[in-house]
Amino acid sequence: MTSTLTGTSARDLMKTKVISLVSTAPVREAIETFEEYHISGAPVTDEGGTLVGVLSAFDIAKSEHLREGRLATERGEYYFSNPLGEEFEEPNWTEVEFYGRDDYDDTLLGRETVGDWMTPNVISTGPDASLKDVCQQMRTEGIHRLLVLDDRKLVGIISTYDIVRYLAENL
Repeated sequence: MTSTLTGTSARDLMKTKVISLVSTAPVREAIETFEEYHISGAPVTDEGGTLVGVLSAFDIAKSEHLREGRLATERGEYYFSNPLGEEFEEPNWTEVEFYGRDDYDDTLLGRETVGDWMTPNVISTGPDASLKDVCQQMRTEGIHRLLVLDDRKLVGIISTYDIVRYLAENL
């Protein structure tokens, strides 16, 4: 097994089409991006495209956000479907009526930004790092995604899934 994978580098593992977030975007948009692309984290850039951090689902789900009331913790009634055969009439609420509801929480609309919730410490590797080095770095840092930078420019991302996929295809 070792001889087959000895020449494997970060370049072989990484995805080059990287979904990133802008630090000024509402957290709501980050959550929607995670759901749309089936990812659990992404690099964060400033308005000029400079890498400034990483946001993960873990960052969003931190207990401090619950303690500070930044996420709604109680269930509300949401009418997304009706019993078969029953017609549904959508309420004709004005914006003022909707936002004034007791179960409405404006932080979920994105009043807080990705930059407020991201981890500013970027852990990265170079494209020529070995598979062993990538795995050891992810294990040591306790992370599930590693950014690949070439001359301080983001060129790819490696997730634990990318490593498992690569091993499954090459063993």
